[in-house]
Amino acid sequence: MIQHHLVLDTPTLLALTGNRQVSALVHRAHFEPEVRLWAPALSILEADAEYMGLAEHIGQLEVVHTLDLDYTATLAVARLRRDGVSPGVGAAIHAVRNLPDWDADALVATVAAKAYDGREVPVLDLTR
Repeated sequence: MIQHHLVLDTPTLLALTGNRQVSALVHRAHFEPEVRLWAPALSILEADAEYMGLAEHIGQLEVVHTLDLDYTATLAVARLRRDGVSPGVGAAIHAVRNLPDWDADALVATVAAKAYDGREVPVLDLTR
């Protein structure tokens, strides 16, 4: 039974290129079925723009599930962007707020926790 849904934002996806905490999280999700990792498509696209080839790498990780960007998500991210939030972080905020209710916690797992100050979403700070 899945007990933890963790949404990976752009900074965290970029950290897949060498951050031990993020690598350990992916490893944990592989061996612990109660942990489910999610990556918004917009966060993947934004990360790939900074580190070419990262989208393909993420696509090869069986434990990272993608979240599509529908019209509702697009509007939510656009509103957050007007408030100074990057699109990849905005997509993660929207995802955590709108994952289906599966009787499990949903958090943003991030290496950039300060980006979520005042956003009223639960955050797992991967730098601690």
